[in-house]
Amino acid sequence: MSDPILAVTDLRVSYGRVEAVRGVSFAAEQGSLVTLVGANGAGKSSVINAVSGMLRPAGGRITFEGNDVTRTPAHKLVARGLVQVPEGRQILSTLTIEENLRMGAWHTGSTAQQSIDAMYDRFPVLAQRRALPAGALSGGEQQMLAIARALVAKPTVMLMDEPSMGLAPKIVDEVFRVIGEIRASGTTVVLVEQNARRALRAADHGYVLQSGEVVHSGPAADLLADERIVEAYLGIEGGSERP
Repeated sequence: MSDPILAVTDLRVSYGRVEAVRGVSFAAEQGSLVTLVGANGAGKSSVINAVSGMLRPAGGRITFEGNDVTRTPAHKLVARGLVQVPEGRQILSTLTIEENLRMGAWHTGSTAQQSIDAMYDRFPVLAQRRALPAGALSGGEQQMLAIARALVAKPTVMLMDEPSMGLAPKIVDEVFRVIGEIRASGTTVVLVEQNARRALRAADHGYVLQSGEVVHSGPAADLLADERIVEAYLGIEGGSERP
């Protein structure tokens, strides 16, 4: 078996004297979908922000495509194909949809417009409103823009942090449909989700976090089938769209 495209070993993340992540290890094979699940405060976002270069780890090792990237800054990781869809979408609300997409494609040169046009084909609502400020979009539409902005960066690995947060169930269905398409295209997906059951149903492999540590891991189907794990850790599902 070939080496994983992304591997995290004994990751530690601290905020001052508070250690938020303690010894987390996981790996993602090329073309797979791996999910990190757990309740609020479990350390999921801290893990994903450290992997994406947004946070500097206090310890551990992160390798991407066989190279140590533990202390590589986020913008360099994006250019190499490790791209994050951040929690809360973090679109630039005063810029137009087109401008947001151009920001995502900043490093792709002459192919940027081709990538943007492909996103308009994939998400027609963005094409229809391309000249509008991104802040005029609904929560679900903003999430699609955040995903499209990441896709125009041509990721090899896409890190997704709570993409269903605050969205109505119908929109959550659409988000997970898009995630499935991204994975089917060959892009490796690392999905951080509070909606644990839904994430595990979509994933190949899962890791359950509690208080900054991995407490269970294995094939996603096996985690879902274990009633003790389901009762203890996986009770969160669904959501409602915020105004």
